[in-house]
Amino acid sequence: MDAHAHHPSIPAEALARQARLRALLAAMEEGRENREPGSLQLLRRALHGEPTDHAALIHELIDEELVEEAASLVRTERRKTDGGIAEKIGALLAPLAAKAMERRETGWQFDSRRATIRLGYAKEGEALDLDEGDVHAILMQAFRLEGFRLALDLGKRPKPSLRLELPLPAGAGGLAECAEAVFRVEPLDPPEALIARLNRRLPTGLRIHRWDPLAPYASPLGDLAEASHWCWNCPAERVEEARLRTAAFLAAREWLWEKGGRVEGRKQVKQLDLRPLVTELRWEGEILFSTTRAGSAQVGNPIKVQAAILGFEPVVLRGLLRLSLDLKADPRLAQAERFEPKLKNMYEDAVLLGGGSNITLVDEDDDEPLHLG
Repeated sequence: MDAHAHHPSIPAEALARQARLRALLAAMEEGRENREPGSLQLLRRALHGEPTDHAALIHELIDEELVEEAASLVRTERRKTDGGIAEKIGALLAPLAAKAMERRETGWQFDSRRATIRLGYAKEGEALDLDEGDVHAILMQAFRLEGFRLALDLGKRPKPSLRLELPLPAGAGGLAECAEAVFRVEPLDPPEALIARLNRRLPTGLRIHRWDPLAPYASPLGDLAEASHWCWNCPAERVEEARLRTAAFLAAREWLWEKGGRVEGRKQVKQLDLRPLVTELRWEGEILFSTTRAGSAQVGNPIKVQAAILGFEPVVLRGLLRLSLDLKADPRLAQAERFEPKLKNMYEDAVLLGGGSNITLVDEDDDEPLHLG
């Protein structure tokens, strides 16, 4: 059976988008060194049928502290590979991954090696038609191929900690987009070099331009965003109609929009007043500039919101571009003492005690205790 066979009910447009994403991800592997840890590369090849000493592979994954990542990879690749091999390797990894996760959860608050980074990136041009899932997959691929080891989250099935903040739908672009990544250990190279490495991997239209370290207790950017500033280059033949609609919107006390959504768990059409959510509409020639409130979960798809104001089909708004975000100050950063872990990494504690301490760490999985000081 074809591992990539598709369910007949999947729309042709969705299949085309999947094919495009696969092509973009494959192109990112061409012409440059793959810096993913060798044991994970070997696991990928083993899942696709390359003869491999499974016991030796498992030991290598253990030595590199990658059993959880390996178990996740097996789950992800299971449908695309030889099911029997995936089942066999998965059975070997499952108890090891469970034990590794338990140890990681126990020491989570004391792990000072983790580093949280807020990435600023642009999405425009050829990347306009990428949606949230596409951008996430592409950034994950870039991190993987460049050998950046993302920390795993604490979910039931741990996933690499990469989150897009205020993600854009397909058709919309942005110059001030953000993603937050948590690394197991902060990369040693300077930010400029790390950005350059990632950008050489990314497809045209996606470019990282900021690398800002964050305190692990910092608020998510989505909690800090107050407003988004947009621009849209209106087709010349639609400018007159669009100007009349914007004037009517600005003069109205309310502007109701029927939006699909869920009410008490059921899909229903509900009315949303757009007037308080859009705080600015102004024209400069054929370009419409607008500002929308970003703090409300009701704002929804920005293309659909602006299409509802202008009376156009959403497809006409392709190319809507977010120029910038207004952010409020992060209250957590001003109250660091409330969010800092009470205890630091044990190695740091030994240093603070002046080197004369006698701290003993006992790990049930180690033959000998580890003495600090």
